[in-house]
Amino acid sequence: MNLKKILQFSIGPIGAAALSLITLPFVAWFFTVEDVGRLTMLQVVLSLAVSLFSLAMHQAYVREYHEEDDKQALFKVSVIPGLAVLLLVSVITIALPFSISMLLFEIDSTLLSFMLFIGIFASFFINFLAHVVRMQERGLVFSATKITPKLFLLIFIGLIMLLNLKAEFKTLMIMNTLAVLSSLMMFLWLTRDTWLPALKKNVSIVLLIKMLKFSLPLVAGGIAYWGLTTMDRFFLRSLSGFDELGIYAVAVALAGAVSVVSSIFSNIWHPILYKWAKEGIAQKKVQCVIDNMIIFVALIWSLAGVFSFIVPWFLPKEYQAIEYLIVACVAMPLFYLLSETTGVGIGITRRSKYSMFASISAFLVNALLNYLLIPDYGATGAALATVLAFFVFFIVKTEFSARLWCAIPRIKMYILILSYVIGTLVMVLSKANLGHFYLMWVFLFVFTCLLYRSRVSENVNILKFFLEKR
Repeated sequence: MNLKKILQFSIGPIGAAALSLITLPFVAWFFTVEDVGRLTMLQVVLSLAVSLFSLAMHQAYVREYHEEDDKQALFKVSVIPGLAVLLLVSVITIALPFSISMLLFEIDSTLLSFMLFIGIFASFFINFLAHVVRMQERGLVFSATKITPKLFLLIFIGLIMLLNLKAEFKTLMIMNTLAVLSSLMMFLWLTRDTWLPALKKNVSIVLLIKMLKFSLPLVAGGIAYWGLTTMDRFFLRSLSGFDELGIYAVAVALAGAVSVVSSIFSNIWHPILYKWAKEGIAQKKVQCVIDNMIIFVALIWSLAGVFSFIVPWFLPKEYQAIEYLIVACVAMPLFYLLSETTGVGIGITRRSKYSMFASISAFLVNALLNYLLIPDYGATGAALATVLAFFVFFIVKTEFSARLWCAIPRIKMYILILSYVIGTLVMVLSKANLGHFYLMWVFLFVFTCLLYRSRVSENVNILKFFLEKR
C-alpha cells in the first residue's frame, strides 16, 4: 500500500473525529447531561449489535479475501449468517411484553424502539460494506463510510436549532436514525458492484464452515471486548445515574479522537500483515513496527497528560472533571493500538480463540473493578477500572502471541507501559491537583526515548534523509 492509499484511508477516521469534536460540544451545550447519557446508551447498543450479530464474519471476510477468487460469493457468505440471527432476534424482541426503549433510555416510546431497530439494521450493513471497500483498497470510498454518518448527524442536529425543534432525546434519536439511514443508502450505491452480483451467487457450505470456524471464537471475544469498552456506561447508568454517565461519555468521546490513529493503523496493518504471512513474514519487520508503535503510544499519552487542562475550556462547567478523566480515556485506544502489533501471532497462526481469551480476561477484571469502584468514585472509578482492564487485555494478548508465534522482547516494554499506567492512576486519583504534574509526562517520554534510543536514532536519521532529499 503506497503513501497515496494510506492518505486516502486516513481521511475518513480523521474527518470523522473532527466532526465528532464539533458535534459533541454542540450537543453538550444544547441538551441536558441526561440526554447526552441516553445518546451514549444508543451508541453503545448499536456497537453491541454490530459486534454480536455480525458473528465476526467481517473479520473472516478480511482474513480470506486474498485466498478466495470469487469476492462477491465471499461477501454473501459473510453476511447471511449474521443477518439471519439479527432477523430472528428482532422478531422475538418485538414480541416481548416490555418496552425496549424504557429499558435502555427510561422513556416508554414505540417510536424510540422503532428507530432503534432501524439504526441496528443500517449499522449492520454499513459494517460489512465498509470492509468491502477496505479490502478493495478504495481509500476515498472507505473514508466516506467513516465521515458520512458523522456529517449527516451534524447536519440533522443543526436542523434542530434551525427549525426551532424541541431539544429532547426523541428529536436527537430521530436525527441519529436519519443520519445512519442516509449513510447506508450512499454506501449501497458505492458498493453496488459487489452486493448486487452477490445476490445471485450460490452459498458454498465448505467456505461458510471455514469462515465460521475462524469467526465464531471471535464472537465471544468481540462481545467481551465490547463489554470491556462499554460496560462502564451500564454500571454508571445503574449505580450513578445519567448525569455521571453524561460526563464520562463526553470524556470518552473526546478521547475517541485518538481512536482515529488506531482505526487508520488497523485498516492498513491487517491487509499488509496477512499479505506478509502469505509471502513469508520476517520477524524483524514486525519488531520494527512494534518498537515504533511503543514510541508513538508514549508520545500521544504524554501529550494528553500535558495538555489535558485545555479540554474543559470548551465545555459547560458541569464537565470540569474531564480534565483528569481524559488521560485515562485516552489510554484505552492506545492500549488497543499497541496490542494490534504485539498480538500479531494470534492472527498469523489463525488461533483466534486466544483473542477471545484476552478479551474475556479483561472483561472480567473490568466488571469486578466497575462494581467495586463506581459506587464510591462515579466516573473516576469507571476510568480507573477501564484503564486497568485494558492493561490486562494488552498483557494477555501479547503473551499469547509470543507463545503462539515468536517471543518478542517484552521486559522493557512492560516496564514502560506500567510506568504510564501508574502515572495515569496518580493523575486521576489526585484529580490533577498535583503541582507541576505535567513534568511527570515529560519525564516518562524522555524515559521512553532512552529505552528505545537506537530506534529513535534510526527514525531521526530516516527523517533527516527524507528532508535532505526534498
